[in-house]
Amino acid sequence: MAALEKGRMSVFLAGKKEVANHILPLIKCSFHIVLYTGKLGTALIPKAISNNFTCLQLIAASEALMIAKKAGMDLKVFWDCIRASAGNSFVWETGAPFIMNGSYDPSFTIDLQCKDNNLVMKIADDFGVPLELMSYITAKYSVAKQKYGDDAPCYIGAKMIEDTMKENLQCEKFDTWSYGIDNIDGSCVIRHKGIDLDENSAIKTL
Repeated sequence: MAALEKGRMSVFLAGKKEVANHILPLIKCSFHIVLYTGKLGTALIPKAISNNFTCLQLIAASEALMIAKKAGMDLKVFWDCIRASAGNSFVWETGAPFIMNGSYDPSFTIDLQCKDNNLVMKIADDFGVPLELMSYITAKYSVAKQKYGDDAPCYIGAKMIEDTMKENLQCEKFDTWSYGIDNIDGSCVIRHKGIDLDENSAIKTL
């Protein structure tokens, strides 16, 4: 929601193409990236699935962070390592810090997140597509919603492993962290703020 307020969100636009083209200049004034998806109703599909992907990656991120924590690694170092590898993603760069600063991103509620998850289930059912991972993550987030309440922050699902392990994943190096987004060739590129990204670089010691 913070990105939306700053006009840094991506938006998917569906409907009659001539109408979409007519209003595109106006929409571009308010959104970061605007993509036309086709006939009316198609914009909902990537929107809901993107949010569901976020849940899946966020739960995986929380489990990965817990492995690093139990292994005695500095969580900032671990985050840097994944950022620099093939395992990096938008969610790792933004969701993991929200876990480590203990806020779990309060700008979007788990109730809204579960709404999108359920939309994915409905869309898949409409087209006869069997889901395994998405069904699992939808159920897991439903449990988190029941446990922490409708108004809990959208990444609160990560807290479930913290409760199970009786171990928090907070890292004080992310206390002042925030981020911005740049559009680079149609991709959202994260710009981190309030954190030292070079402190663990071996290049500095050469």
